[in-house]
Amino acid sequence: MVRGYFVAALLLLTACSIRPTSDERGGALPPIPKLKMESYRPELRVQVQKAYRALQANPADPNANGNLGMLLHSFEQLESAEVCYRRARRFEPERFQWAYYLALVQALSGQNEEAATNLKDAIRIDPGYVPAKIKLAEILLALGRLDESRRICESILKDNPQVAPAYYWLGRIAAASGQVSQAEEHYRRACELWPTYGTAHYALALSYQKSGHSAEAGRDMAAYQKYKADSDPQPEDPMLDAVRALDNSALAHLMKGVDLENAGQVDQAIAEHEEAIRQDQRLAQAQANLISLYARAGQPEKAERAYRATLAINPNLPQSHYDYGVFMVSRDHFPEAEAAFRKALESSPNYAEAHSNLGAMLERKGKLDAAAREYQHAIENKPNFRQAHYQLGHLLLMQKRTADAIAQLSQTLTPEDSDTPRFTYTLGIAYAEAGDFGNAGRYLQQAGQRAAALGQDQLTARIEMSLKKVDRQSSK
Repeated sequence: MVRGYFVAALLLLTACSIRPTSDERGGALPPIPKLKMESYRPELRVQVQKAYRALQANPADPNANGNLGMLLHSFEQLESAEVCYRRARRFEPERFQWAYYLALVQALSGQNEEAATNLKDAIRIDPGYVPAKIKLAEILLALGRLDESRRICESILKDNPQVAPAYYWLGRIAAASGQVSQAEEHYRRACELWPTYGTAHYALALSYQKSGHSAEAGRDMAAYQKYKADSDPQPEDPMLDAVRALDNSALAHLMKGVDLENAGQVDQAIAEHEEAIRQDQRLAQAQANLISLYARAGQPEKAERAYRATLAINPNLPQSHYDYGVFMVSRDHFPEAEAAFRKALESSPNYAEAHSNLGAMLERKGKLDAAAREYQHAIENKPNFRQAHYQLGHLLLMQKRTADAIAQLSQTLTPEDSDTPRFTYTLGIAYAEAGDFGNAGRYLQQAGQRAAALGQDQLTARIEMSLKKVDRQSSK
């Protein structure tokens, strides 16, 4: 499950506010950043103090400056890391990694012009380092320097025509230039080289939609939905890997676990969350995440324990109650699920997903008016909540309130994905129930085309039967 929240960094640093010049080897040498060591948890403070003392003992040593920069970079302390990298560059201007690392932290801070300058320097030092070229192409595109970005991508493919991200960025460049057919050709090539390239499938689907190729758009949108949790292809980047490896904190394991969960690697995600808890028993978010992870892994006893452990740390964490409710639904324990969704709403009254799921529990018990109110609350708190629009529309349709049902179901047709055929089919049925056989036939035909393109054979068969019935009714 892709989480709708960001884990905030827990470490605080105070750094001098010095912005870089365009030429990192000129101008005044920035002073060593001043760090508040007491802000660090004990297990991290030792690492930072060691690197900091090494720099204070040898302030002109490029490695001492760069090593502290890498450590701060790994903890996402970008401003302080930038200062250290600038100092390292001053003392060792022809070292690739200092130019590259400096460019990366500048890009993360939105300093694209400075990042582009330092990436060009890095590529001059090591012309064969593909990750630096990919990053430069991305930044140049963001700066609107399309020709420069295109030349970088073409230079990558000249040496290695199998680098899928280079084709993706060529597609983005062509799209920005209004060259639709060329953009689609590049996106297709990226997807051919890397079939699980979700971002490229999404870009291709949007392009197809704009050019009126609905069947092709549906195919690639379905591929995006299938692969969107997978990591996009990236060339091996041992330099950046060396920075990431420095952060071995509980928070780092938690964040890595979230990334692995989003990529569908459940067992590895569980291992990272368990390590986070081993390091910090009070990390409630890690315990809460394990509820759904254990459930997905078929370990119900552990999921139950994770929920109880979360309650002991923080009984008011809405996500823990919500995930436990979903877990209870998966085990057909519906009263417990309803109670959990209600607890989530006690802590977070605007939790749209909890309203939606509580509505489903109430609908299952035959409390249709109460269910409709929950679906409406979900929509009020999240107006583009597609699933809630569908749930409410379907319920209204069952109550023969066809006009109201059509109004809700009409909100479910975008974005185009694997759910679109089913939603479009239900809208077609609603129009048929309202006696509007023209619109009913139109939406049922659209649903049938999309379902067939996605290989949804059972739904396709149902749609064909409904179309025949609509045709008979309209001919009377």
